Amino acid sequence: DVVRARDEDIQSVQRDLLLAARHAERAPATLRALEAVPTVVPRREALPDHETPANAQTLLDVLEWHLRAHPDRRHLTCLECAEGDAEQPLSYRQLADSGAAVAFGLQRAGVQPRQCVAIMLPTSPAYFSTYLGILIAGAIPVPIYPPARASQLEEHVLRHAGILDNARAAMLVTVPEAMVVARLLQARVPGPRHVITPQQLSADSGEPAPVAVRGDDIAFIQYTSGSTGNPKGVALTHANLLANIRAMQQAVQARPRDVFV
Repeated sequence: DVVRARDEDIQSVQRDLLLAARHAERAPATLRALEAVPTVVPRREALPDHETPANAQTLLDVLEWHLRAHPDRRHLTCLECAEGDAEQPLSYRQLADSGAAVAFGLQRAGVQPRQCVAIMLPTSPAYFSTYLGILIAGAIPVPIYPPARASQLEEHVLRHAGILDNARAAMLVTVPEAMVVARLLQARVPGPRHVITPQQLSADSGEPAPVAVRGDDIAFIQYTSGSTGNPKGVALTHANLLANIRAMQQAVQARPRDVFV
């Protein structure tokens, strides 16, 4: 009886294999080619068995959790637009260190908590470090776009002068290539005392003075396009941003190992 059962099992497996082979012959060539490609699972850093930072009140609290859990894990990768430029990864530790250096430079320059600091930088690691450094210093980031073309210089200056004036920005952080535009902005607006680059801000080493940051503090001010009038600022708190991020995470069922562009 045992031998007979084994023979029946073998025959069943053989029938299944034959059916699968016939089905593969009828499959499109592209599908068969995709099935032939071996699956390569990229090596991932092991995630520690910690609780998620669901109770964090600020973005700084979230970063602090990541620093405790996996400081050297990659947080983001900047893909440069210029052909041939290498990818620029940034770990949680690197982000925290560079942000603290910027915060120290801001405080040395006299920026006070709750003051606005404008960021006119392209997407780059320096942008994220500057944004975080402003938060660490207790100040308020105000992102504005750098000019895309020289022909847009005058329009750009007029447009963003109104934003700087409305936000009463104490400082403007930008790239060296945009310093001419930044100086024009500074000449039109009495607010910004300094026009400076991220590299200049982080040139001196030191620990920033601790500043208490709460969930209802402003995490940044986003200005509208102004297509139908003067741009208007929308203040977003840490609690606003965290609620939005958590809602998106739940909607798409995002996990720690997922990658977003």
